Amino acid sequence: MTYTRSMNSCHHIAKKEPMLDKASKSPSAETVREPVHVWDWSVRIFHWSIVSLVIAAYVTSRYNWMTWHVRLGQLTLTLLIFRILLGFWGSETARFRRLLVRPSVALAYTRRFFSHAGPTYLGHTPGGGWMVVALILVLSTQVLTGLYAYNDVAQVGPLFGIFSADTSNTLVSVHEKLFTLLISFVAIHIAVVALYWIVKRQNLVRPMLTGIQYLPPGFEKPRIISARRALSLFLCSVIIATLICQL
Repeated sequence: MTYTRSMNSCHHIAKKEPMLDKASKSPSAETVREPVHVWDWSVRIFHWSIVSLVIAAYVTSRYNWMTWHVRLGQLTLTLLIFRILLGFWGSETARFRRLLVRPSVALAYTRRFFSHAGPTYLGHTPGGGWMVVALILVLSTQVLTGLYAYNDVAQVGPLFGIFSADTSNTLVSVHEKLFTLLISFVAIHIAVVALYWIVKRQNLVRPMLTGIQYLPPGFEKPRIISARRALSLFLCSVIIATLICQL
């Protein structure tokens, strides 16, 4: 990973925390920001599609529209596989090696959240990166348990016949409890986004809509994958998800 040197920060800080810029306390420096393309369309589409699918999955489950619920689950599985592939072969800011910093770095960043403006990070912050991975893991587990759903009334999961009815019922129970955990994570995520706006006056929603993050001068632009590679990865995710659902 590369790093940039802040105009007002020490050299050793820039080395310890890659690709960040120590925020200046000067009001004039705060206004000097340059647009940097940090999120490509594939990451942004994944993000907002998952938001829509989680809401739709809850509605279809609430009203017992299980046929649509299963279809939404299969689509969610495809997108999750797509995001995992992006984590290895996607744009620089989407890769897991950028998201998973040392836990000590993430904890240190979290502890000083309210103390001062703090460093500016390219893409996700250390804590945000771990939250993204946690959400992917929880949602993936929930989707996979849903593939085996069987509740003695409706055989809804495409893989329900692999396990016995008792095992499938257990998986259904896990599937339902994981949704509660997922909603808790989502609530924390929304609260943190709101805190960034209230405490640090940073709008985290806009970059995920436009792909542009306004950063102090000196940041090195991240590598963004081409549309051809993104489409290739998406086609691979469709094939993998289809094979999983036909086991």
